[in-house]
Amino acid sequence: MDYQYITMKKEERVLTVSLSRPPTNPLNGEFGRELYNAFSEADKMEDVTVVVITSALEKAFIAGADIKEMAAMNQGESEAFSKLLQGANDILSNMKKVVIAAINGHALGGGCELAMACDYRFMAAGKALIGLPEATLGIVPGAGGTQRLPRLVGLAKAKDILLWGKVMGPEEALAIGLIDRVIEAEGFMDEVMKFAAKLASGAGKALGYIKVAVNEGVELTLEQGLEVERRYGLENLKTHDAKEGLTAFAEKRKPTFLSQ
Repeated sequence: MDYQYITMKKEERVLTVSLSRPPTNPLNGEFGRELYNAFSEADKMEDVTVVVITSALEKAFIAGADIKEMAAMNQGESEAFSKLLQGANDILSNMKKVVIAAINGHALGGGCELAMACDYRFMAAGKALIGLPEATLGIVPGAGGTQRLPRLVGLAKAKDILLWGKVMGPEEALAIGLIDRVIEAEGFMDEVMKFAAKLASGAGKALGYIKVAVNEGVELTLEQGLEVERRYGLENLKTHDAKEGLTAFAEKRKPTFLSQ
């Protein structure tokens, strides 16, 4: 599929999704549909274990929504736009692949919401900001911000950020658990890709099942969560990687995973 604002590049079992809608990757309906379609396409790639999402622009990951377009929307259009972005982010959260947000610039509003739907958030050191400033514009986050932020940083901290429309630098975001790691700007993508490649060298199917088991089970009772764990564990045992990993351990050799 051809995209106007997105480039996808696959190396081994790592897929890089690069965003480019100058000047700051503002989210509008067209860009949102491309994100939805690109994430759907990535989800179906059986030979991909890790997806890295980053920006091709120098100073912005995604610096928020296209405010002019949002201001012109009627209520029905606003609802459809919110559902579109929520749906795109849900694909990232639900796909049986590990998703890394490589935040190399401002991640505000919808950019922060997209990053929160990923499994890892790595941010370049420097002056870039991350957060949810919607309250300062008199609007409510519409792509998952009010739901994913409390699950990441806790209820009290999330309310404080959301109610004040706070944005913050990498170190503060790291301290509260909004991001997972701060990496020096020089060589940022090299470090991210090294991490992604190392992770992708593992048993991809097992990683995917572990991810969805955690995501599904955390909202359930312990008993229900354990049932989810058993179900995905049994599904995973049918894969090549599970058989290979157990056999390799018994034979005292390094396993060769194929993610099949």
